[in-house]
Amino acid sequence: MKNLKNLVGLILVASLFASCENSPPVQEKTPVNSNELIINLTSDATENAHGAFMGLHFAEKAQNSGVNVTVFLNVDGVKLLQSGADTISFEEESLRSILDSIQSKGGQVIACPHCMQVHGVKKSDLPGNFILGEEKVMMDKIIGNPTVFTY
Repeated sequence: MKNLKNLVGLILVASLFASCENSPPVQEKTPVNSNELIINLTSDATENAHGAFMGLHFAEKAQNSGVNVTVFLNVDGVKLLQSGADTISFEEESLRSILDSIQSKGGQVIACPHCMQVHGVKKSDLPGNFILGEEKVMMDKIIGNPTVFTY
């Protein structure tokens, strides 16, 4: 009986190798080199300005190095759009000013519409130079294979 089990096992292994030989070669996808960084800013700057500052500061450094930058405000990150948020600062730097600077240098600032709704931020509160992050906007970003850092 033991010899029969061994024979069946050998036949199975041989058939696996034979099927591999007849299979088309596996083609590995070459990764797309992207020059885009998305800062996924979820930090609540009203509670911890440092976390949001770090993400925005990193975005500035990347942008200064020639990287295309997008800041995606979601979860609590959209609180930077609330009334009075322009006074939030860290190390005497206004976080809203950093967002504006990133945008003025060719970066994008995109806000999650659902997160805005949760925090009572209206579309009319969205600065004209910022983008409402509807599904297609974010899917177009993801398709480009960006690097994403979350703060």
